Amino acid sequence: MDAFPPAWHRHRNGTVAAAAVLALTVPLAPAAAASPGGAHRRPPAWCKPGPLTARAMPEKINLARCDLRGRTVRGANGLAVVVPRDGASVTAHELRTDGAAELRVRVDPRAGEITISTRGARVPQGRPRGTRAALDPCQDGTYRAEPGRWPKGGTVRWHFSPGTGDQPVTGIAAGIANIVGARTDCTPGRRYAPPPDVREANAGRTDRTPNITVQAGCGPQDRMNTFGWLAMREAEPEVLAATCLWFEGGRTIETDMALQTHGKRWWPGTTAGDGAAGGCPAGGYDTAAVVTHESGHVLGLSHVEGPEHARLTMAPFVRSCDDGLATLGKGDYDGLISLYGRR
Repeated sequence: MDAFPPAWHRHRNGTVAAAAVLALTVPLAPAAAASPGGAHRRPPAWCKPGPLTARAMPEKINLARCDLRGRTVRGANGLAVVVPRDGASVTAHELRTDGAAELRVRVDPRAGEITISTRGARVPQGRPRGTRAALDPCQDGTYRAEPGRWPKGGTVRWHFSPGTGDQPVTGIAAGIANIVGARTDCTPGRRYAPPPDVREANAGRTDRTPNITVQAGCGPQDRMNTFGWLAMREAEPEVLAATCLWFEGGRTIETDMALQTHGKRWWPGTTAGDGAAGGCPAGGYDTAAVVTHESGHVLGLSHVEGPEHARLTMAPFVRSCDDGLATLGKGDYDGLISLYGRR
């Protein structure tokens, strides 16, 4: 059953985490603030033109004093989003060689309120030795869900963007299939059964790039799901992949995913001529494993932090040539079932 209208067709040991949650109010339409005497008030100093920093904003903002719609907001680890103009909400996820970052702008049009949360986890060298042993992923039922999800029983149709180097779709398609098909090492059949009640379909190749900026942030949405390769030349050098989700209420309306081609080596089959045939190149990253993790975001799963959860697919760390993210743990599967039920 296809639940979307045609317009839409188109890891893991210790963490060092920081989080900030800011509640902000914004107007439903542009408005000038007025003092009791009718004189216009100046916007606050932090509302000056240019990108805004989430952690520099006060907890509450007069809705008439700073209209955030269309503005860029920066969160942890350099992650940024453009606040939607149409009342939609947006979440940005970034996977890095030294951790991960998350930035969410949740809009409540009826209340005229925005909630902005930002999280960042950074560790040296990808997966350091933690003080607590990681739980068995087949027993660890931890998960954390996004506010939005696709309709149960629906099909997420995505277009493939090969990037300027005409990169392959193989690893991307495999990673998406891993999450939708609940691939795991925890069962004899190497699949959790039944799988979650959501499907995916490759809608074909596109010359359009994902709606992700060269800084690895979220740009304006276009209601087309685009996954693929992108040279995010102005992103921090640790960035491996970025995924953006837009949602209205509790329903996802678009998601875009980009793998970094600028300064990164990928395996398999994405670094021809590097002498790495038959094995992961030194300093390379497993495409299918990273995409399995990013596809968890696509379906509505957030990062789970803490060294005890380091063996789950949605843990916010990956190291070079690590393919562990490609197979789901119990928490990854439980999270998907909580969102979509059983097929």
